[in-house]
Amino acid sequence: MTRFAEKLDTLMRTVELVAKADLKLLASVLRFGQSRPTVAIGSGGSAISAHYFARCRETLFGQATEVVTPVEFVLSNRGLAGHDVWLFSASAENADSVASVVAALARAAELRVVTRNAGGAAAQAARARPGSHVFEIPVADAKDGFLATHSLVGSVIALLLASDLASVDPIGSGLVPQLLRDLATVLSPAAREAMAARFVGLGQRDLLLVIADPCVRAIAELIETSAWESAIAPVQLTDVRNFAHGRHTWLHHRSAETFVVALTSHETRPLWQLATAIFPDVRVTSLDFGDGGRFHNAVGIVQGLSVVEAMGRSVGIDPGKPGIGEFGRMLYDDSGLLEITRGLDPATRHKRSALLAGDSIDSADLSIASTAAVRRQTLAVAKIAGLVLDYDGTMITDAERYDLPRKEIVEELVRLDSLGVRLAIATGRGGSGGHALRSALPEALHPRVTIGYYNGAYVQPLTVDIEESPPSVDEALAATFSWLQSRPELFSVAFRGRFSNVQISIKLEDLAERETFFAALQGCPPIETGNVRFALSGHSVDFFSAKTSKRSVVERVREEIDEDSSVLCVGDSGSRSGNDHELLSHAMGVSVGTVCGRREGCWTLFGDESSGPDALLRILRALRRDVHGVVRMDMGALGLDSLVK
Repeated sequence: MTRFAEKLDTLMRTVELVAKADLKLLASVLRFGQSRPTVAIGSGGSAISAHYFARCRETLFGQATEVVTPVEFVLSNRGLAGHDVWLFSASAENADSVASVVAALARAAELRVVTRNAGGAAAQAARARPGSHVFEIPVADAKDGFLATHSLVGSVIALLLASDLASVDPIGSGLVPQLLRDLATVLSPAAREAMAARFVGLGQRDLLLVIADPCVRAIAELIETSAWESAIAPVQLTDVRNFAHGRHTWLHHRSAETFVVALTSHETRPLWQLATAIFPDVRVTSLDFGDGGRFHNAVGIVQGLSVVEAMGRSVGIDPGKPGIGEFGRMLYDDSGLLEITRGLDPATRHKRSALLAGDSIDSADLSIASTAAVRRQTLAVAKIAGLVLDYDGTMITDAERYDLPRKEIVEELVRLDSLGVRLAIATGRGGSGGHALRSALPEALHPRVTIGYYNGAYVQPLTVDIEESPPSVDEALAATFSWLQSRPELFSVAFRGRFSNVQISIKLEDLAERETFFAALQGCPPIETGNVRFALSGHSVDFFSAKTSKRSVVERVREEIDEDSSVLCVGDSGSRSGNDHELLSHAMGVSVGTVCGRREGCWTLFGDESSGPDALLRILRALRRDVHGVVRMDMGALGLDSLVK
């Protein structure tokens, strides 16, 4: 008897264990996530469970599920807040499973791990996210064998029974008895012998062509995966109509070297009957799975194991112990994907999204993770003697626009001033910014704080009230203001832009249509000639002289510090069109909001995990004196390695 046959002989014990298990929580979590975007991760045999899970959600709720491998999941980059991520792993122990969990946590997903081993490293890591769940599925044979048959069947049966509990129209008490009868039938010696007879003609050099109904993809995945992993045969997997669009050429030329397995349901049975009627002379066997629903897929997966047994017998291979090379063990145990995942922390993923959105024709020698490491090292070793902060979106949120900066931020600024760090604010505001800061900061600090009003167009000490000492009128801006006043069709309300001599500010909410507005600006003479520029902040579009730059605030601070010292700049609008882009596009620039799509441009430290004043406070608290009395950024205090740990 083969090892694989021994595993099949004891499968019913696992089914019975799962049937007795309490699956109410699994059903509840399935039901809770019915309308949430969902990703299922699995590789090898676990991919079969992932596809079966996808079929459960489609039949239960009419919802699609994205099924991916660990590599696909790690390298995809979209944010997953509000998403459910289901990881299927027999042992929950291998590095790829851990990498998947780390990547999910970095992208703010809620995790559900289905495994026979709740003590596995991936399962333990998943518990770090509140709201995540680990479902331990009982198996009769923990030594699962090469193809993890008991883990596979255990997870599939658990999903079948939990889905019935979650259904609005459940089968109920009749489900388990019928399941046990049907599985006993397909696993009976007679049924397995009959299956073996179907594959007697399969040879060692044949190609296995699996033509499958998408509704039974999990069964097809089982046959395809097992044939490859057991070295039974090379496999091609397709559906009947995709096969009709060109792949049929293979049969025309190599029918004698091909064995066709068709997997159908009610809907695709006629398509297959038409196809097989006109096929050339080729060995064919077909299996039909009724309505292709959850029950017939579950039974079909177990029957699929008997298909694998039959194919193995025909070619003289034990699927449970096919013999693997030492290099295969090394490949399986390799932790390379986990290392990649560790480099793709929230901040790096945030920057990577901007880079990919902008695309690039330049070749880069360093990976994005390597570039991030260099960037952080630059911040870590810098001697920080100056600090320039944006105001709106950085020191305060949009909701706090009419409030003063938070007490905790003010306390940190006072502390940094006491350490000799020169403080400056670069803001798009005018006099209101100075008034708020004079109210928030202790009066003793005012002479040492520099303010760059109107995006750096007017730089003054905080002690100066610019409403009493305003800047001179910029003539190009005055002409721009007149042009805007003459175009009422661009606004949804009566024109109410503000002209502060060196800056024009217009609320974004006042624009009739953004695209139309920005397209029309190209016809404004001062903008057309390049004398006037504009940039977006969180709630407005600001117009200013082409000579205006928040960098002028940085240069003013540089005049007051040593040449070997650095000025740290923090803002929130670091995208190419943002009003902090120039301020942050250098090695000492950090965004607490958006970033641009260039490697040398600004980066965040926390990605979407933390932004605005919350992120700023973490940065300020990390600025500390070292043993030599020099203020540096303590990277450990930022908590950037928490996911890696």
